[in-house]
Amino acid sequence: MSGTGIEAAQISLALLLFAVLALGALAVFAGRRSPAPPAPEVAPEVVELESGAGEVWAAAQRAVEVADAARERATEANGVRDEAEEHYQQARWDAWTGPKDETRTLVERAALEAYRRGDISVDQLNRIWQHTRPDDAEVEQMDQDIAEAKLRYEEALVGAVAERRNAHVAEVAAEVLAEEARIAEDEALAARIEAEAAEGLSGLLQGPGEAPGPAPRQ
Repeated sequence: MSGTGIEAAQISLALLLFAVLALGALAVFAGRRSPAPPAPEVAPEVVELESGAGEVWAAAQRAVEVADAARERATEANGVRDEAEEHYQQARWDAWTGPKDETRTLVERAALEAYRRGDISVDQLNRIWQHTRPDDAEVEQMDQDIAEAKLRYEEALVGAVAERRNAHVAEVAAEVLAEEARIAEDEALAARIEAEAAEGLSGLLQGPGEAPGPAPRQ
């Protein structure tokens, strides 16, 4: 083969390689620019189940907030009950020991020391103590204080029990809704997986380029 023939063959080979590379580049570019296939349409029943699961989860969250608020109210009610009980017990103690009067305490103590020294008799000591005891008006006031403190304590006790019961009911409701939300979410997920699997199987059975529908009659 002459030199001119060799050069012509080399030029032809180079042109062929250039054409192959150009076609490959165009194919790659076309592949990159081709639009993505549309997302498969979700079945209406799947959408409904997922929407329902979201609504149940929202209700469960609201129930948790209600339960938290109920627990806070129960804690506050317990504090009110404890304070009312303390006041009631203090009123009973004051009625038993008498008013906290420093003068009376000093007189009683001095009379007792005089009796121990033998300066006064037991009858004189009793008469002194009778005069240092609260009078009828003071006793009546103490009885009234006890009655009011007892009433406040009983009301606080009833309120604490009611708030504790409400908190328990709210906690149970929150737990039930949370469980229902988990079940609804699992059902929605299972329905989506089943629908996607059925869609994929349908595509495999139809084959590429085939339209869905019954096969033509022969």
